[in-house]
Amino acid sequence: MAVMGALHMPADTPDVITGDASFNTYLRGLTGGSEGDGGPGLLGHLVIYNVTGVEKATPDELRTWFEELGLSEAYLAGPPRADAAFEKATSSARARYPLGGRGRGHASTGQTVSLMMRNVARDETRMVRHLVRELADHADETLSYEVRVAVAEFVRLTGPAVPEGSGTMTLTAETDTVAGLDVAEQTTITELLAAVEADFADRSQYVGADRLRKLLRDYVEQQLAGVRIHAGVYFVHHRHTDALAALRELARRLGAELTRVPLPDAGEMRSMVDGAFDAKAQADLESLARDIARLQADGPKAYQVRQVHRRYTAVAAAAEQYQSDLDTQLTATVATLELVQAQMASLMMSAADPEQQATHRQPPRTPGPTNSRSPP
Repeated sequence: MAVMGALHMPADTPDVITGDASFNTYLRGLTGGSEGDGGPGLLGHLVIYNVTGVEKATPDELRTWFEELGLSEAYLAGPPRADAAFEKATSSARARYPLGGRGRGHASTGQTVSLMMRNVARDETRMVRHLVRELADHADETLSYEVRVAVAEFVRLTGPAVPEGSGTMTLTAETDTVAGLDVAEQTTITELLAAVEADFADRSQYVGADRLRKLLRDYVEQQLAGVRIHAGVYFVHHRHTDALAALRELARRLGAELTRVPLPDAGEMRSMVDGAFDAKAQADLESLARDIARLQADGPKAYQVRQVHRRYTAVAAAAEQYQSDLDTQLTATVATLELVQAQMASLMMSAADPEQQATHRQPPRTPGPTNSRSPP
């Protein structure tokens, strides 16, 4: 894919200027105004993204675009791995079709063939999968299988200078088995294997749609502190307007869609965003509280305490930043944070107390023999 030109943003002057300064700020948000345009009229943007049918992009192309657009390279997708490409390409290899065509009554009297990949072997040196053929006879209500119509094998390459996950794939059709099928089925199997080869080659060289989707999601959630409203829909505060515009340009270059819907700073909008943030924070804190209680009961190890403390710190920092950005108070979230903070303090004290740790590690006593005779 050729690298496209410099970032082109809409003019930051709206077509309509009113006598209301707040509404003018909102209009500048509609036309892609810069971060400095954010003010009392613009709360932020709803961000809706869709990553399907994207253009191919190599890791080098992505890095170049990140540099051009001033995006944080911490979110760059790593180089493609051949072993992951093999698993993805073979997992998506499937087909289903009626044998002899689909006529009236096929569902009750006809036959349907399903082709699918099945795991056979996996170790440190190779992965093996078989393409199997399942025949459903609707009249007899039976299933029959050709155990193997093709073999997919991935052999790992190892060595000090070999990138992690490297290897080669071979696809081999079972000639005798396939030759016994009708011409239409032979063609279907041949085309399916060719599609696996092409998919593996693409995934080994380019960053796939699934990884690009994760890249955009992570950038919105983490770098832009996005608040998830629904699946694929986030709120991003107006202080990130410039970065959001750059991310939108990146999505455009990839053939993806990232739509920004400016939100005016109105009570109804704040209520929606506050509710979404509160719900996510409460769910995270409830999960954290359960894990702390479990560790407290089992006897915490130092690394476990560090893990839950990082989780607590992340939620607390997000809540603090959110309240600062929106100049609001999340009463329920703050109250829950205080409760979990008390749990954390207790957990850290117990982790630092050797006697309490020994009590947790002490095995239960084995009951001694009982004497059924009454004492004299």
